[in-house]
Amino acid sequence: MPKDVAELTALFDLQTTGENRFRGPHPNTLLQRLFGGQVLGQTLVAAARTVPDERLVHSLNAYFLRPGAIDRPLDFEVEVMRDGNTFSNRRVITRQGDTVIFQMTASFQEPEDGLDHSAAQPTDVAVPESCPSLREVLERRFGASVRLVSEWDALDVRLAARPDLVEGGGNMKAWVRTREPMPDDPLLHSAVLAYLSDITLLSVSTVPHEVEFLSPAMQAASIDHAMWFHRPVRVDEWLLYDMTSPSASHARGFAMGRLFQGGKAVASCAQEGLIRVLG
Repeated sequence: MPKDVAELTALFDLQTTGENRFRGPHPNTLLQRLFGGQVLGQTLVAAARTVPDERLVHSLNAYFLRPGAIDRPLDFEVEVMRDGNTFSNRRVITRQGDTVIFQMTASFQEPEDGLDHSAAQPTDVAVPESCPSLREVLERRFGASVRLVSEWDALDVRLAARPDLVEGGGNMKAWVRTREPMPDDPLLHSAVLAYLSDITLLSVSTVPHEVEFLSPAMQAASIDHAMWFHRPVRVDEWLLYDMTSPSASHARGFAMGRLFQGGKAVASCAQEGLIRVLG
């Protein structure tokens, strides 16, 4: 996967292939299927490329329909659903060849003044510099050969607190940012935020159970993902990702996440995924 910010941002440099049609590049990867966060971020960029620059994404809702292959191009077809006075809505179908693997609806708004409040950022967490990195945690648990260790080298992900039980569900907090400065383009920051939101979220739904999320005994895959962008964000500065799972049932896990920066909520997300325990 992207080893630095240059390779990460290159993922979102889509090629125009027709009217409201785009094609996305792939990184080198050891994964057997496409990382869902990549598809999420690239599809968001495709939608945004068809709206006025001053309109920023404020929400998206997406379904992962089929696993994506790592060796076939991703093609994005954007449908213009509505352009109002301040809002624009888009629907995007993502294909590999003739196969639809993903679909998203996204809404964009021209910024305006209005009522303003925010939940307080959690304070019961250690500072990022004293927290173990995701790489260190995976290596301790699964050994240095675990294939996911190098998949997100462009990001600095640190576990801010040990995963724990909370009100019958699971909870995990992580600090995350890119390892290098990013360009100032707000769309790139939103795309990378969507990308990184998919890294750890589903795993929280297994915290209350005696299973290993990355083990061969567990089949895990994202099913759907919703996200709301509340305030401008810089992904090259520390974000606190507060994740919780209120429910798991019928081989599906559900998790919600809140992303904070500078003491304020900058984004929220929710995801349901397959967490099937194999016999």
